[in-house]
Amino acid sequence: MRYVAMAAAAGMALIGWAGVRADDSNARTIQIAMGLAQRGLASLEKGNTARAREDFEKSIVKYPGLPEAHIGLGHLAMRERRFEDALEEYRRAQQCHRELSGLILELSTDRYAKSREELTRLRIIKGQLDMAAARSEGGGGDSGTMTGSGKSEGQIQRERTEVDRQIAELETMDAPNPTTAKEPPARLYFFEGNALFDLQRVDDAITAWEEAARRDPKFAPVQNNLAVAYWRKGRLADAQAALDRAVGLGFQVNPSFRDDLARSASSLADGR
Repeated sequence: MRYVAMAAAAGMALIGWAGVRADDSNARTIQIAMGLAQRGLASLEKGNTARAREDFEKSIVKYPGLPEAHIGLGHLAMRERRFEDALEEYRRAQQCHRELSGLILELSTDRYAKSREELTRLRIIKGQLDMAAARSEGGGGDSGTMTGSGKSEGQIQRERTEVDRQIAELETMDAPNPTTAKEPPARLYFFEGNALFDLQRVDDAITAWEEAARRDPKFAPVQNNLAVAYWRKGRLADAQAALDRAVGLGFQVNPSFRDDLARSASSLADGR
């Protein structure tokens, strides 16, 4: 039974290049290549491997150094159980990320600045909605009553909820760190570890996954995978600690793995 998490969902697979300047021809090329890579991933998730392969390859032709295109080809290779090819693609994606670190930092900085502007705008809107809601509540109306703004109480509440959601999402965005921008994100090491694990190179998989965990301590799937790998190596205390971290981060652990780990620990204790 497979216990490791693959986590090849779109949100995890793509690093993102939002905020590309429209007047930069090189950035426009990247934007087109990124769109192809995203479309390829969507096709892969639907099981259309032929279309996915076509889009990933077109993306690389458009911009050979795009990390996302190589990530996509890595996911495709994993799907087809070509684990050596997957490992090569994931490592190539890491190298592409390093080579494009300057542009990534520039785009990330631009995206962050725009997010702060949007956050300011949304907070102003939130204040206006809060005032409209307070006036409405003071008037003792019901959810269908029209307020002075021409909106019903229900509409105001819905808009407040949506604005609050957008504000919360933007507030989670961290400012780019120039000292770490050059290094690939945790998920690339996570994907590398997945390929290594399927190649039965468990020690190397542990090294990759530990690096992923170091880069992103809140990335729950890597803790789950470390627990499985430690268990395979007989490191039961480390396995339990990693499993506890995964659960603490909200990961849905396979109950069969939890039972297997508990039995292994019990057998070890009985043998002492």
